[in-house]
Amino acid sequence: MNSSRTSIRGLENLDQEEPYVQRPVSRPYEMHSNDSPRNIRRRLTRDSSPQSNENIDIDTVPPAVQLARAKEAQRNEYHTMEATIYASESDILRDLIFLFQGIDGQYIRYNSELNEHIFIPGLEISKSTEETAMRLAEVGWLYIKVRDFIKKNMHSPTIGLVGQSLCAAIQQELTKYYKMIAILEAQIEKQIANKELPLTTHCLTLKRLAVWTADYKQKLKLLGILVDVCEGQKGGALISTIHNYTKHGDPFIRSYLIDMLQTISTPFYKMLERWVNEGELDDPYEEFFVACDSTVPEEELWQTKYTLREHMLPSFLSKELAHKIFSIGKSLNFIRYSCHGDVLMAESNTNTDPSIKHTFRYGETQQLEKSIDIAYKKTSEALLNLLKTKYKLMDHLKALKRYLLLGQGDFIRYLMDILWDNLNKPANTLFRHNLTGILETAIRSSDAQYDDPTVLNRLDVRLLEIQKNDLGWDVFSLDYHVDAPINTIFGPAAMHQYLQMFNFLWRIRRVEYTLSSAWRQWGKAGRQFKDIIEVKSDIHFTQLAIQRMVHFVYQLQHYVLFEVLECSWDKLETFIENKSIDLDSIIEAHTNYLNEITEKGFLSGPKERELAGRLNEIFDSILKYKIVLDHLYSYATAESVKVFRSTTVKDEGRIRKIRKKHQEMEDGFTVQVLQFIDRLNSFQDEDLRSLSTRLDYNGFYSGFRETIPSLSQN
Repeated sequence: MNSSRTSIRGLENLDQEEPYVQRPVSRPYEMHSNDSPRNIRRRLTRDSSPQSNENIDIDTVPPAVQLARAKEAQRNEYHTMEATIYASESDILRDLIFLFQGIDGQYIRYNSELNEHIFIPGLEISKSTEETAMRLAEVGWLYIKVRDFIKKNMHSPTIGLVGQSLCAAIQQELTKYYKMIAILEAQIEKQIANKELPLTTHCLTLKRLAVWTADYKQKLKLLGILVDVCEGQKGGALISTIHNYTKHGDPFIRSYLIDMLQTISTPFYKMLERWVNEGELDDPYEEFFVACDSTVPEEELWQTKYTLREHMLPSFLSKELAHKIFSIGKSLNFIRYSCHGDVLMAESNTNTDPSIKHTFRYGETQQLEKSIDIAYKKTSEALLNLLKTKYKLMDHLKALKRYLLLGQGDFIRYLMDILWDNLNKPANTLFRHNLTGILETAIRSSDAQYDDPTVLNRLDVRLLEIQKNDLGWDVFSLDYHVDAPINTIFGPAAMHQYLQMFNFLWRIRRVEYTLSSAWRQWGKAGRQFKDIIEVKSDIHFTQLAIQRMVHFVYQLQHYVLFEVLECSWDKLETFIENKSIDLDSIIEAHTNYLNEITEKGFLSGPKERELAGRLNEIFDSILKYKIVLDHLYSYATAESVKVFRSTTVKDEGRIRKIRKKHQEMEDGFTVQVLQFIDRLNSFQDEDLRSLSTRLDYNGFYSGFRETIPSLSQN
């Protein structure tokens, strides 16, 4: 016999009719190099004594052959005990139960370097048994992976409440797994205790164990995938990651994950309920898709205190729904902290519908959307009603239009009349308290006195930063004070745009007021100096030039006041009264209103670059022209005195200089207007084209292109 497996087994095979075959297990007295005393004691306790060979029929074999075989078996016995270990199927089954619990078995152990289970060296088992055992050992490997994830993260603050809920859900699944192991272990212990009994259909084998553990193996595989993909994630991002696996085609996997998500997402939905129902953000680990910056003051609550964390938004919630959820909680907080004491009234209006208090759960997205829509509409409606009634939103908007956008004509006219002399002085000679007194006088002397006192008390005078050689016109401005909660709509950027528009409109009014004064003055001069032949033609040309300038300013005023301000105001008023759905929509509409009037008013965008500079040059030209007119009026007055005194001395040099300067200013104005009209025609805007047509009515200015040298050269 050349095989190392002869010895006793070889003797047993001599008689093929013997019904009993010795089990291939390690004998109690076998001492192996890799066996511990504990393993030896366990084997001695478990294994029975070897069967005697009394029943073996050896008469058919010659005694010499029997002796040779015995001697050879004896020679190989020592080598066999040192190199080969035998294990029964019950031994393998018992080891697998230990592996299922993350414990090394006697014959199968975990190798951390290879990250897999391996058989101990020298173990002799069949190939099919080895493959089946290794497939079953994968259950233990998966269990170790899932168990280590729970140990690492169960009480870790970095994984957050949703992550801890994931660990709890996995632990629930492992509890069922432990019950299965207990049943299997009891069955194996029973088989080992009664190992002499023949195998029956109720006995546990490796193949039957594979069937028993198939479902749990699939679950552990799925849990192993989840712990891999969820590593380092938390909150809504973790829920989204798991939710993406519910799109699997296997109904078992889909339903299994949905059931788990109902447990895992519980902390997230609790946060959602508190945010929607109470406006409270209970998110200690920053897992919710709404973030709060506690350092932001209450004045900026709506704009910057709360923000959206888009990466924490679960993938099954749309961005539109997230915006509504965000707006609900923000509105409740705005009512509570910015509207001071009005939260009870708003909450009573918003919480009358019991569906708003619905307990949200994963998988009930349609019910969630319905509840959020109801809460969103009622909360937004309560907030807007509060702003429109108690805090008089429309009154403030109208006040800004009347006073900062110069819509209150009689007030603005009277204010300019009494400020004229003061604003013609150097800016550093003005005092704010004096100007404030003049403002109060203008209010009492116009229809502005009938406005709401709470509105008028917010109107004030503001002096801009003084530059060198500035006049009062350059630094004077009206101001309107706003406080919470109205300042949420009228923020610093909005008030700056109002200031821009005031300065632009105030300058147009100054130019218009200057030309009106000049027109009255030279209308009177035409009668006063009608007998002075030397200036009669000058007076006529002066009146024509003033008339052209007045026409330009009036057409520009008409465009700004009606086609810009009134049209934009009508859009804003209609939207707020009929179409606004929440505070964000009002803020957006108001911002669009200001952007539209500043853009159409040549104060922003491409129109500012192309037209604002040229328009300012025209205004400067008109104001400088007024100085030339003052010189001409002074000369005409002097000539009138000479005529009255019968003096014949003429100052020819002075009148030539005045006429030359007059002609230069008039031609310069014409050139500037023509250039401005050309720039207007370069835009596709119908309103600008209409303005261009009105300025160059009947092609009046186009006729100057051939007569003015500077234009003909261009």
